[in-house]
Amino acid sequence: MKLKQKPGDFRVEELLDDSILSERGKHRVYRVSKRKLTSMDAVALVAREAGVAPGEISIAGLKDRQGVTVQYMSAPGGRRVDTNTPHIKIETIGSCTRPLSSQDSGGNAFAIVLRDVSADEAVTLRRNLDPVREHGLPNYFGEQRFGNLRGQQGWIARDLAMGRSEIALKSLLASRNEHDDPDTAKFKDALLARWGDWRACRDIAGRFGAHMRVFEHLARNEEDYAGAFRYIASKLRLIHLYAWQSHLWNRAVANWVSNTVAKVDRLNVSGPEGPLSFSRGAYALDPSMKGVFRLPGAGFADVEHPLQRDLLALALRGEGLQPGEFRIQGVSGFAIKGEDRPLFVVPRALRLAERDEGAVVLSFELPRGAYATLVVARLAEGALERDFGDRGGDRGYDRGGDRGYDRGGDRGYDRDRGPDRGGDRPRPPQGRYPPRNR
Repeated sequence: MKLKQKPGDFRVEELLDDSILSERGKHRVYRVSKRKLTSMDAVALVAREAGVAPGEISIAGLKDRQGVTVQYMSAPGGRRVDTNTPHIKIETIGSCTRPLSSQDSGGNAFAIVLRDVSADEAVTLRRNLDPVREHGLPNYFGEQRFGNLRGQQGWIARDLAMGRSEIALKSLLASRNEHDDPDTAKFKDALLARWGDWRACRDIAGRFGAHMRVFEHLARNEEDYAGAFRYIASKLRLIHLYAWQSHLWNRAVANWVSNTVAKVDRLNVSGPEGPLSFSRGAYALDPSMKGVFRLPGAGFADVEHPLQRDLLALALRGEGLQPGEFRIQGVSGFAIKGEDRPLFVVPRALRLAERDEGAVVLSFELPRGAYATLVVARLAEGALERDFGDRGGDRGYDRGGDRGYDRGGDRGYDRDRGPDRGGDRPRPPQGRYPPRNR
């Protein structure tokens, strides 16, 4: 069976808490339907139509570039907007007294079309509906969280924790991958050819329109690679920090499932950062975990549950580090903070509808921070072919290609946590946005 074969095959709509809407308020609220645009692309367009600066736009959650997505944004004193193009539709739906935030999102509703589903695969999907409805699945981080692997950049945060700051910086800025668009590939090749000649790299970055201040810093401060990270946009730093932290969480939880579920009941599904384990039925719940598994903070000092600490330590040792070394020192923007993450997620309103010609539609709702592709993978028992389309279309590693940098993967873009005002912010490529309706 195949996932994401056509743009309309993956639809997600944010579930906004209607109580925030009012007839009057200082902030205008917009319903934004988009395709082939990142949330930050959409922010720029909403800001232009509403007559405000992009930094004044607040959103309840980030949405992927692929598929058809609906989300909500607010702007202080924004104009009424009614815009409809092939790429984006913006509607004014009311007002609110404060900016939207992630707390105003009740999760997301999904409608996902699977194609080329064989008779046996349809049986598998139907058989798995009731177990997933009843028991849910481990709340793993999905592949959208690990754009660093898609971009062949590896674990930047791990390299920094090991003190390999030059390797981390070079991987972040110049790692080539098959998804690079021609401009990005040319930029990376030029950087690799002149790496170490920081004035030449500064000129290359200036022509490309990103990261010039990184190389200005290195030209003034030879070999201060750690200090150069201060000029990387904070969003990008957080993407890589949270990716590594999430990877350790996934490895620890997958190990826990493998250890607590009998082999005959265990199902393994491949993921970009390692295999993920599921139970075909119930999970052996540990009351002492209280339904959460800790995302570890620096040095694992905040991980109180002994088994969770042991599992996280085992995962970290696989990375070549000990728990006390799980910290990044001397590099701005990489402070590791822990938090509890729900260990399981149970999809709401999970349904399957069969269409003609081997297509089925899965529909369900998930809370913030859960990943729909993992629900599909569990139901399909991993028998999925993906075609995310537009392989060169993410405009590079710093132009909207990496998303979901907040801890839950879909928890919003807080303006005070946006790109570092002191760093180089990416400029949108010319000709990328649809024309403005007047």
